Amino acid sequence: MNNKDKKDKPRLNMTTKSLLRKQVIIPINSYNSGKMMDKANTHVMNINRLLKRVKSKCSADFIHTDNKELLITMNKVAVISDLNIIKKYIKDLNDVDYNNIKSPRLSQSKSYLKILSIPYFVEKTNLSISSNIIEKVIKSTYIINNILDSQSSSNTKMLINRCFNIRSHITTIHRTNMKYPQLNI
Repeated sequence: MNNKDKKDKPRLNMTTKSLLRKQVIIPINSYNSGKMMDKANTHVMNINRLLKRVKSKCSADFIHTDNKELLITMNKVAVISDLNIIKKYIKDLNDVDYNNIKSPRLSQSKSYLKILSIPYFVEKTNLSISSNIIEKVIKSTYIINNILDSQSSSNTKMLINRCFNIRSHITTIHRTNMKYPQLNI
């Protein structure tokens, strides 16, 4: 592709931030995932019919899956009554195993943190430290152990500017832009 072709193509600047908030997530097993995706268009139409019947402002745009979660992308952020309608619809389906489907929930936002002053080399050597080792050390620290957060991000906010040691190095946790996450923990 030459430079002229690159200039002529329109660029799409998309962000997933708003899209994620509009997703209804349903934890699901691969059997049920396949069954739901076989008739995805029908499920979208039926869910929309039920939402319209109760005069909801939401409607389902499309359904997709990653075999662990069924993701229903909505036109707006769903409310609890919308989630209950979707739950009842799925529960009433004959061709899925409802016992292996969890209740629908809204997606949760993600906060990204960066950790400064992580050493690159093993002390007094030229051997680089692998990211797996650093990740294990970070996950084992008492301040970052299995963090789940609330809508207000209160747990994440408590981590910002906290320090901990990796051997003789003092590292600091900072907030970062989601485009540049330093380590996915």
